[in-house]
Amino acid sequence: MKIALLGAGAWGTSIASLFADNGHQVVMYGHNPQHNDINLIHRNTPVFPDVVLSNLISFSFSLPETINDADIIVFSVPSKSYRSVAKDVSLLLKKKVHIISTAKGFDPTSFERLSIVLREEIPEKKRFPIVTLIGPSYASEVIKGLMTCVTAVSVKEEEAKFVQKVMSGPHFRVYTNNDEIGSECSAALKNVMAIGAGILIGLGEGENARAALVTRGLKEIMRFGLSLGGKTQTFYGLTGIGDLLLTCNSMKSRNFNLGYQIGKSDDALSVLKNNTKTCEGVDTSKYAYLMSKKLGIEMPITEAVYKILFESATPSLASRSLMARELKPE
Repeated sequence: MKIALLGAGAWGTSIASLFADNGHQVVMYGHNPQHNDINLIHRNTPVFPDVVLSNLISFSFSLPETINDADIIVFSVPSKSYRSVAKDVSLLLKKKVHIISTAKGFDPTSFERLSIVLREEIPEKKRFPIVTLIGPSYASEVIKGLMTCVTAVSVKEEEAKFVQKVMSGPHFRVYTNNDEIGSECSAALKNVMAIGAGILIGLGEGENARAALVTRGLKEIMRFGLSLGGKTQTFYGLTGIGDLLLTCNSMKSRNFNLGYQIGKSDDALSVLKNNTKTCEGVDTSKYAYLMSKKLGIEMPITEAVYKILFESATPSLASRSLMARELKPE
């Protein structure tokens, strides 16, 4: 099969490698001139300069060329670009395709989940049901062939099973799940918690504080997801606590790293000003905070992260305010 992979970042490259390992032809699409090294020397130098990619992987600066005659289209662009890219893809499609979504966030304007954005912009006659690939997975480990387990999430079980079959391999195991709401909410909000965890570690608060934040953070994620129709068991699986644990415990996480830098400086403004990496948790914190008020649910960690990022709250004071809240049963 031909796989069109939209986005040539670290995660997109690791997914391309997975498909190539399973014998599929992959064409990656992006804008960075350095990505042409994929064609010249079989390396994506901006993200994995030391990794030699399969001959089955090529690169194109042309979206029409990339998706022409593709069987599967993988969206691996930042969440803020989903809608515009989906509009462009829809206009170019000449046959029905399978679509896999890999970003973790929400539409910045409508605040909708990304699977909804794709359904809105790409008519059903042009695509099979949307599948979202979610789970604890650092691209740097996937590209090395280290053992990883993720979940293919779709409201249509057969489509999730299709993705499960074409992507699974000796080192990459794919489960299936039909709880789109719970899975996508968990995957997005764990980035907010990762920023919070990073802030605490950057402030020097230690591992006790991180464990408490992850535990109480899961509670917030569940409140949010359940209020929108998610299923309880989802939050205890790979797309829930699995992804949350991974991203809150390593400097490999861009969101945790961002939070760590904010904590170290005890100020978000200067760090955000100089940040060049995509950290989905920043925009997600704003969406989650506003939605929590609309839904009438309590999300104190999310609120603290939001105020640090968007209202210039001092991280050390915001973290202490969490400890000063009214005492209550767990």
